[in-house]
Amino acid sequence: MQSHQTNASYSSAATGPHTPWNVLSLLDWSARYLKDRDFDESRLNVELLLSHVLGLSRIELYMNFDRPLSIDERARFKSVLQRRLRHEPLQYIIGETEFMGLKMFVDQSVLIPRPETEVLVEEALKIIQAAGKERVEVLDIGTGSGNISVALAHFARNVVVTAIDISHAALQTAARNLSRHALSTVTLMEADIFCDFLPGKKFDIIVSNPPYVSESEFEILAPEIREFEPRIATCDNGDGFRFIRRICTIAGEKLKDGGAFLVEIAYNQSEATRTIVEGSGFIVGGLFADYSGISRVLMARISGRGSQRT
Repeated sequence: MQSHQTNASYSSAATGPHTPWNVLSLLDWSARYLKDRDFDESRLNVELLLSHVLGLSRIELYMNFDRPLSIDERARFKSVLQRRLRHEPLQYIIGETEFMGLKMFVDQSVLIPRPETEVLVEEALKIIQAAGKERVEVLDIGTGSGNISVALAHFARNVVVTAIDISHAALQTAARNLSRHALSTVTLMEADIFCDFLPGKKFDIIVSNPPYVSESEFEILAPEIREFEPRIATCDNGDGFRFIRRICTIAGEKLKDGGAFLVEIAYNQSEATRTIVEGSGFIVGGLFADYSGISRVLMARISGRGSQRT
């Protein structure tokens, strides 16, 4: 959206040229503006953007709905609104998101954490609790923002995590999140999973939200993903299963006896992933659905102990 179009809309708004913008009038106008351009949840978008600009919670916005906005505040809001109009994800504009109730720094170096990944963490936590061990060693492949590692270490204090990523920039963001939540049981490591890393090291659990979008599917993704989120964390530049096959190899080398691995998969990959995993000699212990009822997480074990076919 060109800036002169936004300027014209501001100047011709129903509030009139001599009526100062206040919180409520700006919210109302901006929500309509986004909705008219087919943005979903337009009201929520502008509430979060204005909350960010003013340093207020959403509730506080409505407690101050008649508060006039200064010229500087309007200019800053206009700037973030224009970014959203270009389809930049809201989380990047604000600079953070929430994952399992925990605040996470995010920028364009990392994939934005999503609710379906919470399912992976929840299932991993069940395995950790059932193990009854004083120390559970976890490998997080492709840690990105560190959201999985942070959540596991926060909710399971007996966990020690090695979190790897090929992206140095992503690891810097993950380090910020570890510091934010004062976690010392997570070690970050720059590594390429297609090369040998940590030779001889064994883990109780491997977790991963790998790139699982195929090269062909990547081109039809929403612009928020295709143009702003890191391709390296989204697309495997293949058939969508390149990293899943490699994780099976790694799991065979690096899981302890009775160990388990959990991977997030695309909405349409459950049966193909099961075939790959079972063909690699593992027993599938569960396919877990997201909050829409779609299978998005697969768990498998290196042996039959504790496994149950679904």
